[in-house]
Amino acid sequence: MRHIVRAGRAGPTLAMSGAPRRKKPMPRRPDDRNLGASDEAPSHDGNLFVWTIVILILSGVAIGCWIGSFYIFGHPEKSFSYGILTKLKKLDPPKRFILTEAPRGEFLRAADIKERFGRMTPRELEKANDALLRNYLRNYKLSADLVPYIVGTFNILDSYELNSQDFFGSGVVALAQSKVTPDVMLEQVFTADARVVPALHRTLLTGLDIDLKRENELAALIHVARLDDGRLKATAISILYPSYESTTSSGTFTLEPPERMNVKAGLPIVPTTRVRAADQKHASYRQRAGLGNAPAAQAEAAQNRLMRVERPVAVNLPTQPAIPIAPAAPVLPEDAPVRQAIPVNPVASTPPAPESSPTPAAAAAPPEPSPSPAAIAAATSGSWPVYAPGQMPRGRLLGLKEMSNMEGADVAAERVYLQGSFVVTASGPNRAVLRNQGAIANALGFGGNGANLRVIVEYPAGARPPAEGSTFSRDARRPFQITEIRRGGTDGQMNVYVREITRP
Repeated sequence: MRHIVRAGRAGPTLAMSGAPRRKKPMPRRPDDRNLGASDEAPSHDGNLFVWTIVILILSGVAIGCWIGSFYIFGHPEKSFSYGILTKLKKLDPPKRFILTEAPRGEFLRAADIKERFGRMTPRELEKANDALLRNYLRNYKLSADLVPYIVGTFNILDSYELNSQDFFGSGVVALAQSKVTPDVMLEQVFTADARVVPALHRTLLTGLDIDLKRENELAALIHVARLDDGRLKATAISILYPSYESTTSSGTFTLEPPERMNVKAGLPIVPTTRVRAADQKHASYRQRAGLGNAPAAQAEAAQNRLMRVERPVAVNLPTQPAIPIAPAAPVLPEDAPVRQAIPVNPVASTPPAPESSPTPAAAAAPPEPSPSPAAIAAATSGSWPVYAPGQMPRGRLLGLKEMSNMEGADVAAERVYLQGSFVVTASGPNRAVLRNQGAIANALGFGGNGANLRVIVEYPAGARPPAEGSTFSRDARRPFQITEIRRGGTDGQMNVYVREITRP
């Protein structure tokens, strides 16, 4: 029994002192994987690659938007850019400039346009047109280029009303031809309110002359096209947006800056088919009017002309009365007797014999080549801008001694001013005849006797010319503007026509 008991105890003892007991394996779940001792954690390289691609795409989009914004703001002449800028109100509509605040420019005749743009290649011409239109749409900001202004006389071939399908949505475009350089054509755009377009169209008739002068007209060039027959067609618009009237019809029309433009329509405005039709219409018109010879053409041009209308600037009109330019005679009652004219001192200011009052015998004689001072002083006057002293537009300042060198010069295409000391030999409601003070006593060395130089001053409406016999001087702050220089036929009289352009 003892052995059995010990044996019974030994069993458990052997079992406890032997090899470690194996653990029972846990039951395997269906989603478990056999991972060896050397297996690693799952990799995230796929996610990093995707994020890298996303970041690169976003960076490209940002760079594209940055470059695109520069392109849009830098090229408003493109239809896409113009649409975005106008919707975002980042582009101001064209403004109405005044003459003294207009951008600096250069004045081109038709021959100059032919010389500059006629030799350009198609690519160069396209680049130049983009720059011209871009500067106009920007109101000539952000550019140091000189604005090209067209000057000269153009004869209208035909005119067309503008609509929403054209570059300018309201107004009239006149297709004209240069009278000096016929192979240069002009599209002169007249933008106006739709209510006055019919009257404007009736005014711009075939055969009408358009005078573009630098003294009161700034027709900015915005496009140049080369036609199939080799002619050049320039598109221009006056950035002053002035008022006009025609010598052949009644009424005045005023231009208005366009609020929005259809840049997608592009320039030029008049297509080639209409150009051919306009040529035929103009040729038919000249044939019916009998304008084959030069004298008839000149007479027709003098009567059929588009004229600029502008009122002079008022001088503190609400608070101050008009100030006479020179001391005037006292106002007499209406029934006072008319006194005889007092002769001017013969040493200082006696007018020469040809300007004395005509006798009855002289009145019956044929008229002189140069009009008499009385006839000149009695002529009517017009209106134009006037400026404060020293505030007139820039121009060339000349003296009386330099007038002989200006004979035959085209002063209509260049702003020229006259200064000097004068004596009044005749005075009328709106005009006065002046002489050089020194020329009356002594002869000047510029082409003969200084008494042969006569200055005819035209004063704007509301201004009072100086009294006869008075003397005054004009310097660089208050010069006269020269409008024409013409010498008489047989008497050798040089007439210098000028305008009063400064306020007292």
